[in-house]
Amino acid sequence: MKRLLLVVVGVATLTSFTATAQSPTPARAAAKAPTFAKDVAPIMFNKCANCHRPGEVAPMALLSYEDARPWAKAIKSKVVAREMPPWGADMTETLPMRNDVSLTQKEIDTIAAWVDGGAVKGNMADMPAVPSLASGWTYGTEPDAVLEMPVEFDIPAEGEVGVQMFYSKVPWSEDRFAEVVELHPSNRSVLHHAGIYFVDLPEGTRLVNGRIVDENGKVISDRGSRGLPSTDSGLPGSSKLLSWVPGRGLDRHRPNIGKRIPAGKYVSWQMHYNPTGTPQKDRTKLGIWFNKVPVTHEVLIRQAGDPLATTKGGLSIYRAEGRETEYKADPGSTRRSRTTPNIPPYAENWKLTGITPVTEDITLYAMSPHMHLRGKSLKWVVTYPDGREQVILNVPKFDFNWQFNYELAEPLKIPAGSKISGIGVYDNSVRNKWNPGPQLEVYWSEQSWDEMYQPFTEYSVDSQDLTILKPVTQQRQ
Repeated sequence: MKRLLLVVVGVATLTSFTATAQSPTPARAAAKAPTFAKDVAPIMFNKCANCHRPGEVAPMALLSYEDARPWAKAIKSKVVAREMPPWGADMTETLPMRNDVSLTQKEIDTIAAWVDGGAVKGNMADMPAVPSLASGWTYGTEPDAVLEMPVEFDIPAEGEVGVQMFYSKVPWSEDRFAEVVELHPSNRSVLHHAGIYFVDLPEGTRLVNGRIVDENGKVISDRGSRGLPSTDSGLPGSSKLLSWVPGRGLDRHRPNIGKRIPAGKYVSWQMHYNPTGTPQKDRTKLGIWFNKVPVTHEVLIRQAGDPLATTKGGLSIYRAEGRETEYKADPGSTRRSRTTPNIPPYAENWKLTGITPVTEDITLYAMSPHMHLRGKSLKWVVTYPDGREQVILNVPKFDFNWQFNYELAEPLKIPAGSKISGIGVYDNSVRNKWNPGPQLEVYWSEQSWDEMYQPFTEYSVDSQDLTILKPVTQQRQ
C-alpha cells in the first residue's frame, strides 16, 4: 500500500512537471507578446500621434506608455473594428494614397496581441524617439508664414448663424506659391466648415474690422452666403486655396506644384459656425509653407460635375436618379444648377452623379468628398478615351465627422477625351442613424440638416508652364 501511494504521488508530480514545462507561465507568455516600446510605439508614433497629442483633436495623448496603457482595451477594440485611425477609403478599390493612415492587418494584429499579452511596457532601450511635431499645426513643422482671421468672432449660444465673411489683405507684393497650407481654428467645436478664397474688393469700398464698408462707412452686403465672387490670378479655378471640414484642413502639394497666393488680392475667410449651447469664440489661423524649388504648375480645385478650370471649353453633366442636365462650360462657376432635384423623403439610396469631360491633358493629385448627414458614399471614376474605366477613390461609408483630402501616392495623368465622374449616394431613410428627419425633403444648402454634393478634385493643366514667368521669391517670412 505504501509503495502504491509513492507511485501515485510520483505520477502526479511528473504530470504536474510536464504540464508546467509545456504551458508557459504568465510571465513567460507576456515576454513573448509584443511590447509597447519595441512593437506598438512605432505604430502609434507613425499613425496616431499626429492627432493623439496635447492640443490636438484627439481626447488623449498616445506619446508614451503611461499615456497608452490605461486605454489598452479601448485601443484594441477600435483598431480591430478599423474605426481608428479613421480612414474612409476602401483601399481594395482605391489607388494608393501617400497620406494613408489606415493600419495594415499586421499592425492591427500586433496591437491586439500586445493587449492580450498584458499590455507590457518592454525595454525602454527599444523605444523610438517621440516625434517632434510643431504645436498647433498637424503638418508637424512651423509655417513659413501665418495669416490670421482679422477679428475674433463671437458665436452665440443658440440660433442659426449664417456663413460669416471676413476679409484681409494678402501681405506681400508679388505672387507666391504654397506647397502646404493648413487652416487651424482656435475653436474646432463650433466650426462647421470654412473656405479660403481670393477676391478683389468692390470699387469705392474699404475694410473695417475685417468687414467691407462703402464710402459712407456702411457695411455692405456680401452677396448672400457666398460672399464676394472669387477672382482668379492664374488659370480659371486658381482662386480657391483650401477648405476646412471635420477631419481635414491640411493640403499638401508637390515640391514643384503649388497653390498660388496672389499679391494685390484679399483673403476671403468664409466661416460657418454652429452654436453649441454656450457662447463661444473663434479666431482661425492659416499656416503657409512655401515651395522651396521653382514651381512649374499651379494647383486648381474643382469638383466632379463642374467644368474643369482649363484653357478650353466643354460640358458638365449632372445625373440625379435618371434626370440629366447638361451645362455649357463656365470656368468661373462652381455652383450646381437650381434644377437639380431635392432628395425625396425616405429615399435610402438616392444617387447624384457629376460628370466632367476632360478637355485637355491634366494631372490629378488629390480628392476630397464633402457631404452632410445624409451622405452615404462617394466614388471617383475616370473613363478614358478608349472606354476603359478606373476607380481612383471609393469612400463607401462616408462619415461627416471624418472628412479627408485623399492624396494620390503618384500623380495620375488623365488625357483629353476622358471623363471624371463623382458618384454620390445619399441615405434619407430611417436606417441612417444620423438622419435628423427622414420624413423631410432635403434641400441643397449650407446647414448640416440640408445637403451638399462636393467631390473636390485637385489637379493641374499639363500645358501650363510657370517657369517661363518671372521667378517668384519664396524666401522664409
